[in-house]
Amino acid sequence: MSRLTASLVVWAALAIATLDARAQDWVPSVFPERAFDFGTVARGSKIHHSFKVINRTGQEIHIADKRTKCGCTEVRIGAYDIPPGTQTVIEAVIDTTKFLGYKPSGLTLVIDRPVFVEVDLNLSCFIRGDIILNPGQVDFQIAPHGSTRQATLQLSYGGGQPNWGILKMKTQSSHVTAEVREQGRSADGQLQYLLTATLNPTAPNGFFRDEITLTTNDPSSPTIPVSVNAQIQPNVTVSPSIVNLGQVKAGAVVKKTVLVRSSKPFKLTALKANKDDLSASPDPDESKPFHTVSLTFKAPAQAGPYTAVFEIATDLKDEPATKLMAFANIVP
Repeated sequence: MSRLTASLVVWAALAIATLDARAQDWVPSVFPERAFDFGTVARGSKIHHSFKVINRTGQEIHIADKRTKCGCTEVRIGAYDIPPGTQTVIEAVIDTTKFLGYKPSGLTLVIDRPVFVEVDLNLSCFIRGDIILNPGQVDFQIAPHGSTRQATLQLSYGGGQPNWGILKMKTQSSHVTAEVREQGRSADGQLQYLLTATLNPTAPNGFFRDEITLTTNDPSSPTIPVSVNAQIQPNVTVSPSIVNLGQVKAGAVVKKTVLVRSSKPFKLTALKANKDDLSASPDPDESKPFHTVSLTFKAPAQAGPYTAVFEIATDLKDEPATKLMAFANIVP
């Protein structure tokens, strides 16, 4: 091996080691949680967990790819590009229908910016065979904001505890209410319960998650989690909902235009940002199903990542203000 070749090999090894060290430095702060145990769950249930990704690096993070560790796991990535000072979530769902006992799973995220690194997000649970949920979750699917929806699922118990029963239940938020009723025994001797869940009009816009916890009289496994989800559609949408102002010099002015839509005519009643650097001017004041809003951003003097939240309010009854995220990287 020539001296030049040997030098290149050494340099490459040092470069890889340096990148590895840089990644190991920021991964724990960007991923505050990298493992989650669901505990004991019913067979057939679809269990959900959200991993936070918080960009504290001062540089943009880009998720290039993902790999699941089991065919039973589905993954939903909130955003593939995560600017400095912002965050997103990685939603993971395990379908327990085909498994019993201890089940490990999870996913691997492939990140190529600011440096290449693979991050494991691990999940685990213990699946009981004597308790079955059908379907495996409460899914309200797509619901307009302010509407009420109902969904039901069947719980079957076929274990050996003669007086097994559900004592109480609770939800994580007030946006969902639920009741459970005993239905008797089926022909094969399984104890049947019917769970009815109601999505309340107060549920916030966007992808909504909740969980119903059933408490039983079984000392070996006293609780059963039931996942709840819905996609709440706002009556007013803004496009794009995230405005990337890019790299902006301190003191420079950048302008962007966004479109605000609804299924029925409306007026814009308020345009307000949480920071003075960002302002807006709407089109003429009239009632119509879409409006354009011109955003003006004057970069502050302080260099570094910049994030602002802009609220757009309308005269539509009971419709909350639509939020718009804006971010930039201020350079001297």
